[in-house]
Amino acid sequence: MREDDPTAEATELLQDLIRNECVNDGTVESGGESRSVDLLNGYLAGSGLDVERYEPQPGRASLVARIEGSDPRRRRCCSWVTPTSCR
Repeated sequence: MREDDPTAEATELLQDLIRNECVNDGTVESGGESRSVDLLNGYLAGSGLDVERYEPQPGRASLVARIEGSDPRRRRCCSWVTPTSCR
């Protein structure tokens, strides 16, 4: 990763996610999202976020990361879905 490129970290992470080839063809066996969940879990390790992994079926995992805000009356939800149709 180049220190002088502010986009290098995001670019490297995105390239790694694309290499995982998590393709959902609509069948239960497809997807392999656990590869990307493992990658993102490792990336977020030590960040201070509360990270939880859910895997309702083998290989079909999701990752939820929470950060506590300072005002409990104001809640926000951000969602990112692993690109499942990219090849």
